[in-house]
Amino acid sequence: MSERLEVRGVYQDFGENRVLAGCDFTLSPGRIVGLLGHNGAGKSTLLKILSGGLRPTGGTILLDGQRITRKRRPQVAYMADHILLPGELKVKRGVSYYADLFPNFDPARADALCEELSVPGEQRISLLPKGMAERLDLALLLSRDARLYLLDEPLGGVDPVERARLLRMVLDFPDGERTILMATHLVHDIEPVLDDVLFLREGKICLQASAEEIRAQYGQSVEEHYMAVFEGGGGV
Repeated sequence: MSERLEVRGVYQDFGENRVLAGCDFTLSPGRIVGLLGHNGAGKSTLLKILSGGLRPTGGTILLDGQRITRKRRPQVAYMADHILLPGELKVKRGVSYYADLFPNFDPARADALCEELSVPGEQRISLLPKGMAERLDLALLLSRDARLYLLDEPLGGVDPVERARLLRMVLDFPDGERTILMATHLVHDIEPVLDDVLFLREGKICLQASAEEIRAQYGQSVEEHYMAVFEGGGGV
């Protein structure tokens, strides 16, 4: 099986500050992957690079074995840690706005997901509570026909019960060939849906493993191993 994403030697400097220090990892098709690390570890920077919104200082990124050119960029769908739609738009107009931006967007699916998530179509986006805005963002993301989906700190504004329901929606996402990469520090909440994890520390991936490998090798849940590595300062 060919890799969905290959990241080799990616680093990012902002002036004299090196945020990413040579990231190396691969993602396989059809996997839900957690990008885990403390705030400030570089998770958002890495996702912005993968989405094409930020050019890395160095390194190579391949999607299905090819560089992500402007033509292929719609195959990567990105959900930032804040909603990107103009706040003055109403939700229904926001769906149309996305359809204008992305040729691989399915407005009918977005409308159905918004209805399922109780997102009010006539509400102005700027007036949506944070949790409701995140539901809208997730509905828009999952309505794009992409190969790789990037989620930056998703669902932090919703309560645990609702968060579990939304994560089940991600888990039930159709087409087993699509890959989802979620950056978060809410390890406990997303662990049930994770196939694989990446631990990002000091600008590098210090661990890449399946969730089952962690449980078998260390006798710990992903959350427990995360705490041991990041809070205890130990190895991987």
